[in-house]
Amino acid sequence: MSVRYAADRVDPSVKFTDEACAKLVKVPRIFLNTALKGCVAWAKENGVEEINAAHMDAIRDKRSKEKK
Repeated sequence: MSVRYAADRVDPSVKFTDEACAKLVKVPRIFLNTALKGCVAWAKENGVEEINAAHMDAIRDKRSKEKK
């Protein structure tokens, strides 16, 4: 899984579960690194060391609100 490969290399202090990676599969490759960095930044702000599917939903909801 290329998402897992990229996620494991973004930041060694923040891990992604398989479920979290699955939510990033449809992100175009050109934007994947930016999306992963955004997730890591959110995790650090919220004291999260392992991003799971619920965290990904929270990140998506936050981005939706910022776009409006």
